[in-house]
Amino acid sequence: MRHSAREYGLLAILAVVAVATLFPVAWMVASSVKPEEEIYRDVPTWIPEHFTVDHYRSLFTRFSFARLTLNSLLISAGAVVTSTLLGSLAAYGFSRYGFTGSGVLLALILLARMITPAALVVPLYTVMKALHLLNSLVSITIGIIVLNLPFVVWMMKPFFDALPTDLEEAAALDGLSAVGVFWRIAVRIAAPGIYTVILFGFITAWVDLLFGISFSTTTQSMPLTVGLVQMQTGYEIYWGPMMAGGTYLIIPTCMLAFALQKYLIRGIRLGF
Repeated sequence: MRHSAREYGLLAILAVVAVATLFPVAWMVASSVKPEEEIYRDVPTWIPEHFTVDHYRSLFTRFSFARLTLNSLLISAGAVVTSTLLGSLAAYGFSRYGFTGSGVLLALILLARMITPAALVVPLYTVMKALHLLNSLVSITIGIIVLNLPFVVWMMKPFFDALPTDLEEAAALDGLSAVGVFWRIAVRIAAPGIYTVILFGFITAWVDLLFGISFSTTTQSMPLTVGLVQMQTGYEIYWGPMMAGGTYLIIPTCMLAFALQKYLIRGIRLGF
């Protein structure tokens, strides 16, 4: 098949964008396995002359990454499960049980997602302080849920709108309740959308820094992102461990993205 000059030009542009996007990541990964003296060289080296894993080892021996990893996993799991469940139920309700003003309410939910997350920090901080939830995983999880819920609602509603009502009506005639129809019929058919919101929800929670740095000051409750920020002190920046920590941070999201790739592409096409 012959390709036009326009297609080749488009491929060239995409290649340049891909290289520009991946270059910082590749440099971070390469720097994570370089000795300190090689990182600070005036003339940088792309391929490490001396390979080392000392920076990765120091993440767990010096910077408490074992505890921070557990914190991030708990925060991400709690945020993803809660926002996916509540958001899917709300989206199904908007899709199947219309009411006066539902369109306006749906628009307000979208508007809430457009608000910058920084605007939510102060009111949420006040609420968490009143509830004595600061320096806990719960406060950070709630903040991320607030961010994720509007996205889940708007992402899942088109999936439920596209579901044939005949299946739900037949299931209802067989004796299934409204909740049973949702769990056994709607959720299974809308699986691509659910996988999509799970992936995006996990990424949002896993890389969150704003709520973690605002609501937590102790190692027992801070996520990995805050641990990375603390490698920059007023006296020294630990470049080697920071590069290793950044590489460590992106591994789970890359693995999950590759695992859910086919569902992600289908979910984005159907959802938007």
